[in-house]
Amino acid sequence: MTKMLLGYWDLRGLGEPIRLMLEYAGFEYEDKRYQFIKEKEDYSDRNWTEPKYSLGFDYPNLPYLIDGDVKVTESWAIMKYLSRKFEKLGPENEEERIKCDVTEGVVQDVRKQFYDLCYSATFVTSKEEFLQEIAPKLEQLQRSLEHHTWLCGTNLKYVDFAFFEFLDHLRVCLPGSLDKYPLFVKSLKRFDSLEKIAAYKTSEKFQKCPVNGPMAQAGGQ
Repeated sequence: MTKMLLGYWDLRGLGEPIRLMLEYAGFEYEDKRYQFIKEKEDYSDRNWTEPKYSLGFDYPNLPYLIDGDVKVTESWAIMKYLSRKFEKLGPENEEERIKCDVTEGVVQDVRKQFYDLCYSATFVTSKEEFLQEIAPKLEQLQRSLEHHTWLCGTNLKYVDFAFFEFLDHLRVCLPGSLDKYPLFVKSLKRFDSLEKIAAYKTSEKFQKCPVNGPMAQAGGQ
C-alpha cells in the first residue's frame, strides 16, 4: 500500500487533528512539514507558496493530503475523507450525519475565534473577552458530553479529533481556561489515553509545540 502524504506547516494548528486521525486509523503516511523563513522582522511562507501550484490541486492550500491519485485540501474535507476511508470514524446513518455536521460547525466557530485571537496584536487585552464570548458554545458542547461518551454519541467520530485538539491548544495558550469545564478535562484525558493516540503522543513524532505559526502572539514558540 502506498503511503499517504500529508503536507502542513511545522506546527500543530489545523494539521494535528489529521495526524491524530492517521495515527488512530493506522494509516502509513509521510508527514511533510513546511518551514517559515525568518526574514528581517517578518516571516516568509515561500517554502510553501513557491511549489504550491505545481502539486496538481484544484484549490492549493495547507493542509493537503495525497492518497494515490486522490488529492484533497481543506482540513475538514481531509478529515471527512479519512472518516470515509476508515469507516468507524464517520457517521453511520442520517441522524449521525446531521449531528456531525452541526457539531463540526460549532467546533469550527470556536476554533476560528481562538486562532484569530492567537494571531491578534491585542491578544493580551482580548483574551478574557474571548473566553466570555465562546463560553455559551463551550457549555453546549459540554452538555453533549454529559449525555454521550463522545460529542456525537457513543462512538468516536472525526469531529472529536478536531475538538479535543482544540481543547489542548486552548489550555496550552490560555492556562487555566479549562478550569470551569471539568468534563472537558476528563474527556480530553480519555481521548489522550486511547491506545494509538497515547502511543503517538509519547513518541518522537509528536511535537507539543509550536501550536501556531511563529508570528502568533500565543503558541508560536
